[in-house]
Formats: sequence, C-alpha cells, structure tokens
Amino acid sequence: MKDFLKSFFILPLLLFWGCATRQYEAPRPALIVIKTPELKYADQGFLYRGKEHIKIQVYASGKAVFELTVGKRICMDNGCMSEKEFYRKYLHAEYPKGTLAAIFSRKPIFGGEKLEKEDGRSVQRIHESDKFDIIYTFDSKTARFKDRLNHTLIKITEIQ
Repeated sequence: MKDFLKSFFILPLLLFWGCATRQYEAPRPALIVIKTPELKYADQGFLYRGKEHIKIQVYASGKAVFELTVGKRICMDNGCMSEKEFYRKYLHAEYPKGTLAAIFSRKPIFGGEKLEKEDGRSVQRIHESDKFDIIYTFDSKTARFKDRLNHTLIKITEIQ
C-alpha cells in the first residue's frame, strides 16, 4: 500500500517536472543587439538553443539584464505572451509566425521569400509598402535583421 501511495504522488510530480524543464544545447557566447522602439539591448550574452525553445540572455557588467525565451509563447523578464502579441507590441504585427525563432536560429524568414546567396552569406530583401523594409543576412555564426521602416535591428554574432 505504501508503494502505491508513493507512486501515486511521485508520478504526477515526474510528469509535471518533465514538461516544465527545457533542454538546451550548451550555451553559446554571443554579441547580441536588439533595438526596437520598445526594446534596447546591446551587449555580450548567451544563446541557448533547444528542440522547441531558444533563449537569449544579455549581460551588462557581469549581470543578466535581459532574458528572452522563444517557443510556443515568447517570454521576457516581465512575463509571457503569444507570438502574435509580442510582434504587435515589440516588432511589427505583420511579421509571420516563426520570424524571431528563425532569426535566432539563423534560418530563412518569411518562408524563404527572396532568398539569395551573396559572398557566402544568405540574404533576404523583403519590402512591402507601408509595412516593412527588411534586409536580413545570415551565415553559420551571424544573423543581422534590419527593418528600416519599423526601426528594428536584431544582430547575433556567436563568439568562438
């Protein structure tokens, strides 16, 4: 009977714990710049990649000053919100789902629209009047996303 009671309490705990923990690759040091009208962070930090989540941490003077986790929801220091809500509030409401995760993963955005190769880097130039004017370049160690119309710059440079 004691064993049954133990398993009765332990099983839900294990199930909850398994869902709550996130598995990431080893953290990668990076120079991180996130500048939007609402967010302004530029310093060294760490980039954590997992199967379903990506997390960035920005440090200043050895202290974490900003943390952003991208998964089913986007979480910052002050709470979590849907991806659509995050884009509307901090980037641009017209960005398609997965844009931020693609930038942090150095993958094409907007379904690979207008993807070209230039000097060993992938480049996307996406312009839609009154919505966005994007130049996005990326390779195996860097990503640079700039939306001139919405005053947004995201740069990730992994440090070896």
